[in-house]
Amino acid sequence: MIENPDDISTSGFVPSSEYAVSGRFSGHSELPSRGYCRLFKVQRNGQWFVLKALKPECQQDPVYQGMFEKEYDLMMQLNHPNIVRIYSKEEDSVAGVCMVMEYVDGRTLGDFLEENPPQNLRESVARQILEAIGYCHGKQIIHRDLKPSNILVTYNGNCVKLIDFGLSDSDRYAVLKEPAYTKAYAAPEQLSGAEVDNRTDLYAFGLILKQLFPNRYGCVVRKCLHPKKENRYSSAEEVLRAMESCAKRRKVMPWRIVITVAAVVLSVLLLFLYMNRETTVPLQPSTELPSSVRDTVYLAEPDRTHVAEPDHKDMPSPAYEEESDRTYVMDKPLSIVSGSVDTQAVLARRQRTDSILNAREQENIQAQNALDMAIYNFKFTIDSMFESVDRYVKSDEIKTSNILRDLIYIAEYRSKIRECQIRSQLPKSKRNSFFNYANDRIEAKKKSYTQKYPAIPYYPNEQQVREPEIYQPILEQSKKYREEGRRLHQEWERLMRSIH
Repeated sequence: MIENPDDISTSGFVPSSEYAVSGRFSGHSELPSRGYCRLFKVQRNGQWFVLKALKPECQQDPVYQGMFEKEYDLMMQLNHPNIVRIYSKEEDSVAGVCMVMEYVDGRTLGDFLEENPPQNLRESVARQILEAIGYCHGKQIIHRDLKPSNILVTYNGNCVKLIDFGLSDSDRYAVLKEPAYTKAYAAPEQLSGAEVDNRTDLYAFGLILKQLFPNRYGCVVRKCLHPKKENRYSSAEEVLRAMESCAKRRKVMPWRIVITVAAVVLSVLLLFLYMNRETTVPLQPSTELPSSVRDTVYLAEPDRTHVAEPDHKDMPSPAYEEESDRTYVMDKPLSIVSGSVDTQAVLARRQRTDSILNAREQENIQAQNALDMAIYNFKFTIDSMFESVDRYVKSDEIKTSNILRDLIYIAEYRSKIRECQIRSQLPKSKRNSFFNYANDRIEAKKKSYTQKYPAIPYYPNEQQVREPEIYQPILEQSKKYREEGRRLHQEWERLMRSIH
């Protein structure tokens, strides 16, 4: 008979036929994906992998083939715990020619933030993202498409994994150098087609850092998002040092406040003792205080408006006139305050007032500079939001006003989303000014198209209606644009609620 069942080990695997250990890929399960590639979750030798392959319609296109080969070549150079691993390029019976990649059991950064993680976990995630970016830059690789959906956070340990290098670039390559980005996270130089470098990735990180910490690291975010890349941080390591310095200041700040308050209280106490250092003289009634004394009383004690009634039987001696620079208050006997000490108090008050006014002036200057920078940034990017409209009206395809209207609607809400992103980073005192300016620019931009192209018909003419091969694609295109417009409108409404 067994006295203690715990004395016998019962550890072991539970038999299951769900997984097969095989040298071939099996159990293909297609994962959601966008762009020119598709993803499969597979197993081999008892391990999970992800296969990344071109979609069938892109497999014969030399451009997509070049992008696929470029991504494989770049990722083979990367070996970092915060970057998804790539193992090989093979041919699979289901996926075809594919990259064999590490499987990450996690969620996107956006889903991670919806869980409202604690402060220390956000700090860890931000640091890991910066370490991955810095490692890429050390290999002369620019990601060019940093955004929350391209950052995974594992369920086990909350480890960051940077994914999707399909738009990445390196100095080694002389081909496929065309602009590539996601507009919501694109730096101004990407939108304008100018040359990009590692500071372009740091611009996108600034937007990500703003989502991780809406109310912290404001100075770091502002420098990351500077419209001119020359004024941004030069490396990921520099951003990390700035964040650490900002965190230290936040820890020290409460003690600084305590010390400052204590110093102010001590200064006031010392000033009070200094002003009352002379011998206390009881108040003696008088028929009338001399004008010099009366003025000094009201200057030193502006809240005092009452003077004691005179009592002729206890008139002060003529010696009082010799001490006419001394003052008395009515409630209780106080020390006599000389005119020179009172002047020092007035000067001290004036200095404090000047200091407060200077601080407010500096705040106003900084707020105005931030507004000017926001206006410059918005001027720089609004035209790019309407590029699709310009291409449409200048193209040779059959044009209709309903398509033009849909494209203008999409461009309008892309601009409004950009306006919300910029406005959320401004001081509250300047947000309304920027909101009014940006909306005026958007309305003016919309109006310019309706005035410039009034002759475009609202629907295709009768001859075109009779030709379904022409008319049907227009209807399908319009439907697609309307769905995109509704999606952007919902995103804009969400941003507006978060700002207010």
